[in-house]
Amino acid sequence: MEPITTTGHPAEHMVDLARYPIADITSSNGAAFAAKCREQYQTTGLCMLNGFIKPEALERLAAEAEGLSDKAYFCKSTHNAYLTEEDGLESDDVRARQEETYVGSVAYDLIPEGAALRALYNWDPLRDFIGAVLGKPKLHRFADIMGACSINVFKDGGEHGWHFDESEFTVTLMLQPPEEGGAFEYVPQIRGVTDEQERVGRILDGYREDVVELPFTPGTLLIFGGNQTIHRVARVSGPKKRLVPVLCYAENEGVTNSPEVRKLFWGRTGEEAGAPL
Repeated sequence: MEPITTTGHPAEHMVDLARYPIADITSSNGAAFAAKCREQYQTTGLCMLNGFIKPEALERLAAEAEGLSDKAYFCKSTHNAYLTEEDGLESDDVRARQEETYVGSVAYDLIPEGAALRALYNWDPLRDFIGAVLGKPKLHRFADIMGACSINVFKDGGEHGWHFDESEFTVTLMLQPPEEGGAFEYVPQIRGVTDEQERVGRILDGYREDVVELPFTPGTLLIFGGNQTIHRVARVSGPKKRLVPVLCYAENEGVTNSPEVRKLFWGRTGEEAGAPL
């Protein structure tokens, strides 16, 4: 695939700026749009922008991700809904119950320098818009050589069990859904409610009364407050992979994952190549 040769920043030709005016959030249109998205995030715990990526750019991004998917490191594990290690709990304690996760990830340092995904991630207006939605005056791109902007790969049998995120927020971009399964499901903002663990238990039991399935269509950007909202990716079936880049940002400059986290998600720490930690 030929490199992008259009004038201006490459991301300006990927994002549907007529629909989503984020190139300058200090302009009247940009500020009004960012404020509307901020209100949506505060009310619902998420901001979902369908068709954020133009069709021709989506085709390129998806092809890139598919071409890199064989470089994914796959992790199969069990965990509780809180992603914590707990000992000595009663068997009926919701924190003792285990969910299954099987997902691969392509590390950032395996994504070529000229890739469209790198161009999008390194576009300052996108970072600044996400900060405005989150109510954070200044965001920095993650400094981690593997986790800055990785690509989640769910192949046949892949899933991510019910959980609350450890991080306050996540930013993801749907590039390719699978043939079957792979739905993003959540129960909004139940962290801290008086009957939280009872409700979590019902969700783990398979009760569906409060579960919302997100229409996470190709080209959609999702800013999600996963620390407060329990969610999962349902099991994927079929040969077509579910491909979803994860764009990571932090309030402080120079933030990286620990070597232990790198080892868990990408099978290496970075020390092997003398990479900065």
